[in-house]
This record gives sequence, C-alpha cells and structure tokens, in this order.
Amino acid sequence: MRCYIEIRKMASGVRIALIMAMMLCMTGPAGAKIDATKWTHFTIADPLPGPAWGVGGIPLADFDGDGDADISLSRREAKAAYWFQRVNDSTWVRHTIATGEVFNTQLGSTAVDCDLDGLMDIVYSLVWFKNPGNLAAEPGAPWQAHKYAGKGHDILSGDVNGDGHLDVLVYDGKTASWFDPAHGMKQTVIGGADENHGGTAPNGIGDLDGDGDNDVVIPGYWFANPGKGDGTWQRHAWPHKPIKNASYGTSMRCWVADINRDGQNDIVYSDCDTGHSHVYWVENAGKGAEWTRHQLDDPPTAPGDVPGTGSFHSLGVADFDRDGDPDIFAGEQEDPDTYMEAQGKLAMKPRGLKERGVIWENSGSKIPSFSPVVIHIDNPGWHDAVLADVDGDGDTDIITKIWNKDGDTYHADYWRNEND
Repeated sequence: MRCYIEIRKMASGVRIALIMAMMLCMTGPAGAKIDATKWTHFTIADPLPGPAWGVGGIPLADFDGDGDADISLSRREAKAAYWFQRVNDSTWVRHTIATGEVFNTQLGSTAVDCDLDGLMDIVYSLVWFKNPGNLAAEPGAPWQAHKYAGKGHDILSGDVNGDGHLDVLVYDGKTASWFDPAHGMKQTVIGGADENHGGTAPNGIGDLDGDGDNDVVIPGYWFANPGKGDGTWQRHAWPHKPIKNASYGTSMRCWVADINRDGQNDIVYSDCDTGHSHVYWVENAGKGAEWTRHQLDDPPTAPGDVPGTGSFHSLGVADFDRDGDPDIFAGEQEDPDTYMEAQGKLAMKPRGLKERGVIWENSGSKIPSFSPVVIHIDNPGWHDAVLADVDGDGDTDIITKIWNKDGDTYHADYWRNEND
C-alpha cells in the first residue's frame, strides 16, 4: 500500500505527520462511510484582531517543538502575523510573530525550513520569518524578517529539486517560480501563461509524467520538471474549464494526487474566487499527455436554502474515512462580494447562500464515483483550509479561517474528524 503522508522535521527532532496529501497508511473497516455528524467543531480564535477583511495563511507546523501542530495566520488591518500554540483541541494561545506594513497585502503563506536549521519558518509574499527557536520557553519571542523575491496570490511548498528539503513555490497569476532554501532562496522561473487570479495552491505539485520528479500545475497547463528543477520546464496543456464572468477572473485551488490508484497522479481542482464554482478530478491517462475531466456533483441544497454554489477556496485530498481510497474535500467562502454584479460579473456566491464544507466520498471502484457529504452549513466558512492529523489519532482533521466575513466576527476554526 502506498503511503502519501509528508513528514516534516521539527526543532526537537520529533517528526509530526502533517497530512498534506492522501492518508492511505491507516485504513478502517471495509465499507466505511463518512458520517456528516461525526465532526466536532472547535474555535481556535474568535474574534481575530481587527474588524476588516483580509486573513492570510494558514501554515500548520510544530513551531515550538512540543510534538503537536500549531498554526499561523496574518491580518491585513491589524498589520500583524500571529502563531497559535495548540494546548489541546479547545485551547489555542495566540502569540505575535511580527507587525508592519508588509502584512497589508498578504494572502498565501506556507511553513518551510528556509535556513535549514531544523526549525519551521513561515513564508509570505516577499518576506519570510525565521523561527527564533526558543518558542517553547518564550512563545512571544520575535521572528526575524528576511526578504526574498517571491510575490503572489499562491504560496506553497514541495521538493522541487529532489534534495529532501521543502522548497517554496510562488504563483503570481502570470508566472510560477520556485525558491531554493539550500541556496539562499534562489529564484528559478518555471513558466507562465495568460493572466489568472490564482491556481497552484495548496498542492499543485507532483509527478505527472512518471519520471520521478515533481511537476507544477497552473490553470490549463502543467510544467514538466527538467530534473532537479534546473533548465527549461516544458509546458503542456490539460483540460481546465474556466467560468464565464468569474468574479476575479480565472482562479482555482489545485491538488495533485492519484485519485483512481492506477499509479499515475491526477489533478484535482476547484473553481474559486467566484460564484458558480465546481469541483473536478482530471484523470491522467497517459503520463500527462492524455486527460479526462470529471466534474463532481455539486453539494445538495438543504430544504429552504438558496441553491447554487459559491467559491470553493478550500480544497484537499485525504482518506477521511480510512477505507483505503482518497476522498476530496472542498469548502465555500463566506465572502458575498455582491458588488461584483454591478461590473457584469458573478458575485462570490448567490445572495443568501449558506456556505458549506463538503467531502466527496470515493466509491473505491476502478473508475471511482464520488458522493458529496455536507459536514457543515453556514458560518464558519472556509478559506484556504489545511488538512492534518491535529489530535494524533490517525485520521485527517481540518483547520480553516475566513477571508471576508458574512457573520459578526473574523475567526479561525478546527474540525476534528470523529469517523472511525
């Protein structure tokens, strides 16, 4: 059985399994089903500092070396970034990383050991912050800022050059680049295409052509790694389907994973940053040369609720029910952004729609089908959620935050998976 768990080094030498891909190492009984009622909601922070929109992040790593996963996020109006120390499932303690004008424009972020000292640092657009290394004793210790050239909507991590260290990928909507921590965050341009709003995060990296190195995906194209990330990345097409009159132009969340377990990585993507979004898996039928796009059923509308879909800005793949096959998660944003209608574009969601967190359960068949299971309706919404075994019980949990509230406050939330 393949194991798709990514292991990241922590300061204490402890290795935490941060499940940033399919968790197929632990399986439950045959015929296991995802139960929408078996999710327990915990509040990480409510309210977050500042009453205005803009919550960047959300990296998840063991920042203080105590063996469990912490999170980080930033706030535009507060002009600050924070890390939240996990004490237990219901108690998360906020500490300030840094303050300054640099946080006015942040959105994407990831956790990477940028100076290879064994500690997880935090990477934003144009700046990364060095873990001070003494957070267990002094959780309020300041993080030193370092500039680098990466600027963009999407910031993610992956091993591009095969040296065993996580690198940083940045997609600015026009061009994708990677940055090498082993060489002072040296920039290498991967390639680009027509301008998009976003489209590589949270996991648009993986081996698509079967040659053993990681390739990179943007809307409509994937770039073949020339080997160790150096040289010319050849651009290839894949059948992305754009949305007409999208709120902010073409944008998607992306995840590379072997959905049908045929030994070839596929592309899972969700439309985002616009209403009328959908979720797809795009089947790799020929080492990146042949593709078949499969649209997943939209989530059902509860009686009395507004039909349609909003922006699926959260996306992830994991074996949520531990039955041995990968399921797909997506969540809609709270953001209404109805002002876009005056510009002849779609609002971020139909007026009155209650945002949903949805898991599409994999049938496990040779040609898999997916059944949508709504695990939550209405606030809290979902923006750039991360997947991880937060409580260490062997299944995949969900941590999320929002971007632009349609409730009373800005908040970050944790959903504990109780599916056995």
